[in-house]
Amino acid sequence: MMMYLRIAALAVFLAVVALALWYRGNAIKAEAETRQAKADLATAIGVNDANDETIGRMKATAEAKDKLLAEIAGQIATINGAIAENTAAVEGLKDANEDVRAYLAGAIPPNLGLQLNK
Repeated sequence: MMMYLRIAALAVFLAVVALALWYRGNAIKAEAETRQAKADLATAIGVNDANDETIGRMKATAEAKDKLLAEIAGQIATINGAIAENTAAVEGLKDANEDVRAYLAGAIPPNLGLQLNK
């Protein structure tokens, strides 16, 4: 009977050792997974930071572009106003002054003709 008790005790001891080794293996695996998850998180945070920086640069570029387009639109409006004033002045001279009317009735230089016929 003593022999059976020893065998049973040995079997229980081996089962406890096997269980402890199995738990230890799981703990090692969990630690490795935790380290990998932390590394993945750090990578994701780095990528997000880089994306945020890129988005910031793109927004600044878009704002600068919009400002330039607004300035150009203002300059075009000023130029169009000046052209309209010049055209009106030439038309006014044409209507008011016989010499200008006679000049314009003759051969008009091509560039001036383009301006007058707009």
